Parts: sequence; C-alpha cells; structure tokens
Amino acid sequence: MFQGHEVAGTYIEMSVIATRETEEAVADFLFSEGALGLVTEDLSGHGATILLRASFPSGTPIAFLREELHRYQSSLAALGLPVADGNIEVRELPVEDWGQNWKQHFKPLPVGQRLLITPPWEHGPFRQDRLVLCIEPAMAFGTGHHATTRMCLEMLEEVLAHWSGEDGPSVLDVGAGTGILAIAAAALGARRVVALDTDPEACEAARQNFVLNRVGDRVQVRQGGLETLESGRRFDLILANLDTKTLCPLFGALPERLAPEGRVIISGVPVEEEEKVRTAAHAAGLRLAAHQAEDGWLCLTLTPT
Repeated sequence: MFQGHEVAGTYIEMSVIATRETEEAVADFLFSEGALGLVTEDLSGHGATILLRASFPSGTPIAFLREELHRYQSSLAALGLPVADGNIEVRELPVEDWGQNWKQHFKPLPVGQRLLITPPWEHGPFRQDRLVLCIEPAMAFGTGHHATTRMCLEMLEEVLAHWSGEDGPSVLDVGAGTGILAIAAAALGARRVVALDTDPEACEAARQNFVLNRVGDRVQVRQGGLETLESGRRFDLILANLDTKTLCPLFGALPERLAPEGRVIISGVPVEEEEKVRTAAHAAGLRLAAHQAEDGWLCLTLTPT
C-alpha cells in the first residue's frame, strides 16, 4: 500500500534494541522471518545501541516470532557478542503510517555503477550518469536498502552490460515485491519483463511503480506463480529474490522456463544455507556461474549445465 492512498488494514511493527555488534545479525534475522521493511535509529545517549523497527504483515504470529527472536539473541550472546537489554515491543499500526515512517529514512541510494534508487518525494538534481529508479515505499519487499536487493541489482547490471544479443533480453522476475528488479531490468535494456507475485498487495505496489517509472509498456505484472505463464514460454534471464524455503522447490520448474543460454540470478539466501541451495540447483540442472556475498547474504548466478 502507498502513503497518500486511502487504504484499509493494519501492519505489525516490532521494535528491538541491538548493539552495533549485533545490528546486522538481528536485522538479517528479522528479514529472514518475513519483515517487509526495516528502519534503524541510533539511540544517542543510550550507549552504542541501535533501535530496529521491523514491519510485518497483519496476522504474523508475533508471539512465536518474539520467542524465536529471544532465542536468537541468546545464541548471539553465547558467541560472546554484546546483546542489548530491553523489551521487544510490538504494536499494530494503520497501513497508512507505513509510507510516513519510511519517508523519514528513505533517501536516494546509488547502487552499482549506473543505478540510483529514490522515493518520489526526492526531486534531485540527480547525477546525469545514473538511471533513476523511483520506488514508492509499500507493504512489499524491495527498496534496495537490503543487501539481497542491492546484490541482485548489481548482478543484473553486470549481466545486461555484457549482453550480446541484438535486442535486449526477456526477463522474468519471480517474487516481484515493489517491482524494483523488473523496473531496473527495463531501465537497463530488457525488451520485455514479466513480474510475478502471489501477494495482491505486492502486485498493486509493482503496478504503481511501473507507472511511476514509465515502464508499463515493457513490464507486465501477474498475480500468481510460474503456472500463470504461457506453455513453453522461456526467458533469457530469471530473477528470484526469495527465501530459501521458497527457492529450493522452485528450482525444478525453472529450467523449462529458461532459454538455452539463459541465466538465473537468485538471492535471499543466508550464507550458511549456500550448500543446501547449490545442491537443489544442481539437482535441477543448474550450475554456479557467479557468486557474491554481503552482510551474511548470498547472490548467486546460475546457468544450465
């Protein structure tokens, strides 16, 4: 949902205090548990501590998540890391507040060599050598501020910079979220992009951002999974920034959607789950072609064996 629209519903905000040493670990944990976005605040005057405010969809099992977070913090403490004291606070907020919260923290962000991600209320001027992707904060994943999205964008940029075809590639984005990867693909030269997401709110967020970036003529969003695609349709490049539980079962269906010389860019994989993901990919006939890691997360490029 978008700030400025009259929308119904609520979302859950979970606040937890972390130390500088555990900030990234706790943030990664929250994202792995389904956080849609994360705002950090330096608690000056309270020592070297950081307040993390993570947003989750309404209906998230918060009691279970709170227990898991306590357990995770205990594991960090067992490793000798300083863990901040403080209660884990939870509150339910109107969806309309989402955009207002993000507006305070979402600033223009350069990514890779050519991209700049900005919210619509920032008007520049921006560097002329950057392709500007305008993303409205939404109750869907993908603003470029998380390592998984950034790495996908960087890998996408690298692949398209070396694309040798006469026309730009055809691209499939599985799990579109805000549509940021699909928009970037179109901006970087893809001739056609199909964006899939099972969440109707994410599909609406993506549609709004396609209009905002004037790529609606080249990017199509569909609600659902691979089954929504026409039989036999293949893509030069498939993007999937998803969690491991979703990725691994997906691998079996990807090769039949991939062009013979195509590539798959995946992220959302914690570094400790690399072997599991690579094993599942290999079983599906995909081999590793490129590897990137940042903040405990992986981005892998795969090609047919």
